[in-house]
Amino acid sequence: MLELNDPVWSRLTTAYGDGEEAVRLLRRLVTAAEDAELRQELFELLLHQDTVYTATLAAMPYLAAMAERAEDIETLADLYITCGWMESGREHGTDRLDIASSGEFRRERQPKLPDETVASIAEGYRVGLERLSRLHERAVGLELKGTELSSDAEEDENPEAVYLLAAQAAYAGEIQVARLLFNFPEGDEYSGACPSCQADWYVWPKEGEAGGLIVYTDDPVTAQKEKRDSTTVQAKSATALRAELQKLAQEAGRLGACRLAAAVPSLDGHAVCPECRAEVSVWEALAD
Repeated sequence: MLELNDPVWSRLTTAYGDGEEAVRLLRRLVTAAEDAELRQELFELLLHQDTVYTATLAAMPYLAAMAERAEDIETLADLYITCGWMESGREHGTDRLDIASSGEFRRERQPKLPDETVASIAEGYRVGLERLSRLHERAVGLELKGTELSSDAEEDENPEAVYLLAAQAAYAGEIQVARLLFNFPEGDEYSGACPSCQADWYVWPKEGEAGGLIVYTDDPVTAQKEKRDSTTVQAKSATALRAELQKLAQEAGRLGACRLAAAVPSLDGHAVCPECRAEVSVWEALAD
């Protein structure tokens, strides 16, 4: 991995410039990881609108070490979830774990780095991902304990759990699952495009039916109700779900993300496109 005193940090990129500010914040966080404001300041440099940078890749092993040492749920969850979000935004090559082939190294404003530097950053990032992936049960245990202490009988969803599930999916290489959950954590709407005709899809919960979904081709927020074309999603049976979504449904139920658990069969279901009338996969329509 890249040492914190390596001058190469100045040749790395962040959302707002080179890596010098990022490494300065990393040095401070090594002994103050519980400082939420400081973490947020660093995260704003390393992750912007689902985009990551070479400084993000170089920072990953240090963020993983902070997460391993974290003693409180807020610090652990923040690091575990945000690093998962970073992995979901990375420009993967054909082999996801060939970090050196990531697109971040080839962007226009990224100076060309020596091969040995790229290899060092890539290996640090890969090891950081492995270490973070092993923290899921610890993060979940602390989260569930906190939820039990502050549970509300009227609440049937644990929003933090969705982010934990998204991060878990990212570390497992289930990138579409991770991106869907990070982008639509509330589960009150999803967006995509018909795989057949490319018409915009707005996928909303079906009122009065737990887990049911409806597809619109006009935004329900702005379109007049009487002019909105829609179709109902035909959910898959729980036993027919693709493997990553079977796993998601089980984990969502365990963590208290009840709305998500109920919606998974519909997310993997089929619907007739209101625009072209082709029957297509909802999951393929939601793929980015």
